[in-house]
Amino acid sequence: MLKAAEIFEDCGLPCTIGGARLEAAWLERVLLVAPFKGQMMAVADALRPLIGVILPPAGQLVESGGLRVFWRQSGQWQICGEAGLMRQTHAALMGKAAVADASDQFGMLELTGGAAALTRLCALDLERMQAGEVAQTSLADIPVTLMVTDTGYRILLPRSYAGSVVERLKLAMQSTAAREILMR
Repeated sequence: MLKAAEIFEDCGLPCTIGGARLEAAWLERVLLVAPFKGQMMAVADALRPLIGVILPPAGQLVESGGLRVFWRQSGQWQICGEAGLMRQTHAALMGKAAVADASDQFGMLELTGGAAALTRLCALDLERMQAGEVAQTSLADIPVTLMVTDTGYRILLPRSYAGSVVERLKLAMQSTAAREILMR
């Protein structure tokens, strides 16, 4: 599994432009989980004692002990956590859900102080979103998962788009910083 530094190694991160900071974030193991027909309650029952959470509704992120769980698309959730816990989760869901390890498919960025820059690239009303909310959206034209945190945003993106997402965010950060200087 690639580390965040390897995925974004030629991207010039971390970087601070104006009041915004963009950096590569550590991404644990990633499981995609799709309960089999009629097995939603069995999946919830299997997850609750193991990881302390159930599958959240669309738009919500549940974090418990370093674990992140969120709705990805109709009938599919994403669970992120340390490798040992993900192996246990996978075993507990056998026969109840389709489970795929997607750890090497994604990269994660952390953006703090960059709401204005992100607004330039994303069609979401970020001012209405609160910590703990998650949305499937596109950043410019690249599909991403946007997670709102207490300090900013986590951006989960396909690994193959790492350089493009970083460049677009840096350009938006520069543009926003320049606009703020001109508006003084």
